[in-house]
Amino acid sequence: MDKINKHFHKALLEAIPCSVFVVNRDREIVFWNNSAQQLTQYSAEEIVGKSCDSLRMNICASRDPSIKQTICPLLDNCEGGEVECEIKRKDGSTVPVIRRARAVFDDDGKLIGAIESLVDISLIKKARSEIRTLQHEIAHVGKFGALIGSSQAMRKLYDLISIVAKTDASVVIQGETGTGKEVVAKTIHAESGRSDEMFLAVNCGALTESLLEAELFGHKKGAFTGAIEDRRGCFETASGGTIFLDEIAEMPMASQVKLLRVLQESQVTPVGDSLPRDVDVRIIAATNRNLAQMVQQGKFREDLYYRLRIVELAVPSLRDRKEDIPDLVSHFINQFNQKYKKNIEGCSAENLESLISHEWFGNIRELKHAIEHAFVVTPASERILTKESLPAEFASNKTLLNPAATHIPLQLDEKEAVTQAIKKAGGNKSQAARILGITRAGLYKKMKRLGLK
Repeated sequence: MDKINKHFHKALLEAIPCSVFVVNRDREIVFWNNSAQQLTQYSAEEIVGKSCDSLRMNICASRDPSIKQTICPLLDNCEGGEVECEIKRKDGSTVPVIRRARAVFDDDGKLIGAIESLVDISLIKKARSEIRTLQHEIAHVGKFGALIGSSQAMRKLYDLISIVAKTDASVVIQGETGTGKEVVAKTIHAESGRSDEMFLAVNCGALTESLLEAELFGHKKGAFTGAIEDRRGCFETASGGTIFLDEIAEMPMASQVKLLRVLQESQVTPVGDSLPRDVDVRIIAATNRNLAQMVQQGKFREDLYYRLRIVELAVPSLRDRKEDIPDLVSHFINQFNQKYKKNIEGCSAENLESLISHEWFGNIRELKHAIEHAFVVTPASERILTKESLPAEFASNKTLLNPAATHIPLQLDEKEAVTQAIKKAGGNKSQAARILGITRAGLYKKMKRLGLK
C-alpha cells in the first residue's frame, strides 16, 4: 500500500497544472516536476539536490526579516502562504509568479520540509497593467494631450489651447522652470492644422549668437570657420510645421532683429547668403522671465515682443495647482512602471501627503524626479512607494497641506473609511482619493479589493 501511495503521490505532483517542488528541512530541493522545468528551464537533474536559494526568487532576497518570516515555510512559526514575486529563469529572464508554500510536519509535529508551487502570471500581469492604464486614462477627466490636471487653472489653460491651436497666431508661453512649457507647445502643435508636419524645438539660451543664427536661418558654405557645406536652418527644415523657441529671453539683440524679419516677411536669409528664402512656419516661444519688464529695461525688442505675443499663455506653477498632484503622481507611476519593469500600484498616504505639502519650486520636473528616485530605490517586490523612498529633502517635511486627508477617523475599518470618504465627496472619486490621502488609481484598486461599487 505504501508503495502504491508513493507512486500515486508522484503522479499527482506531476499532474498538477503548475510548477511544484519539494524541499527538505535543510532547504535542499528533493523533487522537481516537469512544469517547474518548463517554467524555469532547469531540468530535475540540474536542480534536485541544490538549495532552494538557487531559484533566485526576488522575495527570498529581501533583507526585511519580517517579510522572510511571513513567506518562508522553513522558518519557525511560519507555515507558509501565498505571495506574488518574480523568479529568474536559466537564461536570466524574469518571470512573475504566484508562489504558494506549505510547511510539512511528521506525525510528531516535527518540521520535515515544505512543498511549494509556482504559477506563471505573465498574462495576468499584462492584463492587469492594461486595465490599470485604461483606468488611469478614464480617471483623467482633466487631461489634454500630454497635459494632466483637472484644477481650475489647468482647465482654463486647456480652453485657451483649444482656441489658439486652431489659428496660426504666434504664441508666448510664460511659466516657471519645470512647469511643462514645451509640453504646452507640443499640445498646441498636435491640436493644430500643422500636426502632420514637424515640431522643432530650439533652445535659444544654449548657443552663441553666431551659432544660434546659423542654427535658425542656415548658412552657406564658407560663411564661417567650420561651414564646410550649405546647410538649411531650423526655419526651413520646419517649414509647414511649428518651431518652438525656448528661452526666447536669452536671444541676443542682433538675432532678435533677424527673427523679427521672419515674422514680418515670412522669409529667412542664411548666414553668408544675400538671397532670402520663403518659409511657412508657426512660431511658439517660451520663457520663464518677464518679457514686458525686459522691454522696459531695453533688454528685449519691443517690436519683436508684440509680434511674438499675439497670444500669451501662462502655465501655472505646481504650487498653485496642488490638487493635480495625485493625478500627476499616478501618471508618473504608470510611466516608470514601464521604464523600470515594476508593478508599483500607488503611494502610501504618508508619501502622498508629503508630496502635496512640498513647495515644488522645481515644479513638475522636480515632482517627476522625486517619483523616479522613489522607483529606483524601491525593491521590485514592493507595490507601494513609501515616504522613505523619496529624496532626502522630504525627510524633514512634516507639514500637511492636505487637511482633507485627516477628515476620516483613522479608527474606522478600511471599508467604512472608504465608504465615508466617497459619501463625503458626493461620489467624486478624485475628491474621495484626496480625502483618504491616496491616488485615484489606488482608490479604484482598494474599492475592487473591498467589494465596493
